Amino acid sequence: MMEQILLSESSLEREILSRDLISFLDHIRIPDPPPFGNGTAVFQPWPHIIRLHEAVEDVIPGGTLPHLKARKLGVTSYFEARFVWMGIFRHGAFLPVISQGEVEAKKVIADCRFIWDHLPERLKPELIVDNATTLTFEGGGTIQAFPATSKAGRSYTGTEILVDEADFHSEFESSYNALLPLIQDSGGKMFVVSTANPDVLDSPFRQLYQNSHNKLFLGYFERPNRTERTYLQALELASDIARFEKENPKNEYEALAPPRTRAFFDVDSLEAMGEDVIEPRTILRGLVSVWQHPVTAARYIVGADTAWGRTGSYNCATVVDWQTGNQVAELHGRLHPDEMAQEIIYLHQMYNHAYLGLERAGEGLERDGDSVVVVDKVELMLQECSCRNRLYYHDRNAGKPVTPGWQTDGRTRPVMLAEFSEAIRNRLIVLRCREGIGEMLSFIRNEQGRPQAAKGAYDDRVMAYALAWQMRKYASFTSSSATRKVFVPTSF
Repeated sequence: MMEQILLSESSLEREILSRDLISFLDHIRIPDPPPFGNGTAVFQPWPHIIRLHEAVEDVIPGGTLPHLKARKLGVTSYFEARFVWMGIFRHGAFLPVISQGEVEAKKVIADCRFIWDHLPERLKPELIVDNATTLTFEGGGTIQAFPATSKAGRSYTGTEILVDEADFHSEFESSYNALLPLIQDSGGKMFVVSTANPDVLDSPFRQLYQNSHNKLFLGYFERPNRTERTYLQALELASDIARFEKENPKNEYEALAPPRTRAFFDVDSLEAMGEDVIEPRTILRGLVSVWQHPVTAARYIVGADTAWGRTGSYNCATVVDWQTGNQVAELHGRLHPDEMAQEIIYLHQMYNHAYLGLERAGEGLERDGDSVVVVDKVELMLQECSCRNRLYYHDRNAGKPVTPGWQTDGRTRPVMLAEFSEAIRNRLIVLRCREGIGEMLSFIRNEQGRPQAAKGAYDDRVMAYALAWQMRKYASFTSSSATRKVFVPTSF
């Protein structure tokens, strides 16, 4: 009778644990090698692990979760425990792990075997397959580790796939594209996890992370008992400061930023600015983010990068307070030149007939021709409301405007960017757009020392911001046109 009760209790426990990974984690032991460990440690489901778990559970079937993190947060241990749990309780589950190399792949399997070996006997099924790269559980599923190649896991169907330290995979892009159909066909999930590789300026993993709406970042301070003091102590002991900062980022900006020696803008200033980022108060038509509504009698400037999206670029127009230079609104999207011209006029009217600084790149290239179209259309519309003097002109003849728009060339571009960089370094302005600060962090000096966006990154926001700052020197608000055709936005 007692034996039957025990069997019943054991079955009930297994049923509960099969439904609840968090409860299962109470039974997890992980390797904790000397000299700092005692060989075995109890897995700690810290608050950030619970956040990670919730993010993992929220991934839709066929979806991907890019996860950027600091080192030693227990993230890999969580996924190893998760895969053991699924291997035990999910019949037929196939759980590929794509690691940086063969050594790393075998270590994942060794860690999973360690977790299985230290489970209570009542929870531990037999291992049908047990070798350096594969674990198959009796009545359950299979965990199999692959070194990262373009063909890793390609011929399989994944229930859940872990791509570990993805930023260090030399063939990540082709591997990811090969793995994606495996989860889409099966309704599985893929978790792409990594610290930032300090040896690259940009990577397919970072592009995946930045472009994803569903992503997770966990920084250095997520782990309990980590403080500013522990960070500084570890930094003093680090032999490679740049690598340490990448492996232990305090925030997302720090993780994604290029090495400080290559960054064009002052990284410390941008990180400080990033802490003050706020969500827009209003988003108009899905295009215009508004952080501050127009104030009566205030003067504003619009700086705009006007490349059309045919070449993959975005249009961007930022609105700043003329007196402070602080950002109050931003338009961003892929727009036809006609649409972009209309949107600029909308911002012009909305913000008290703002002064317009519009890029007019040299003609000849497709995108450059589009910038000319935008500027010329805006000029015609300004003429209709007698606001032509609110547009910057590149040159003048006998005091009369000749060519509308800011001519971006080899002479003006360095000056514009240098003055904007100085403003950032001296923290003279406030930027509100999170994505804009991200663009500035990926704006670098190339091998020739020329400032440009890192490979795969954009600079449309950077150029719009720099142009708006430049326009503060040229803006004229002496005309009475500000009182004509007053625009009252109906979206507020």
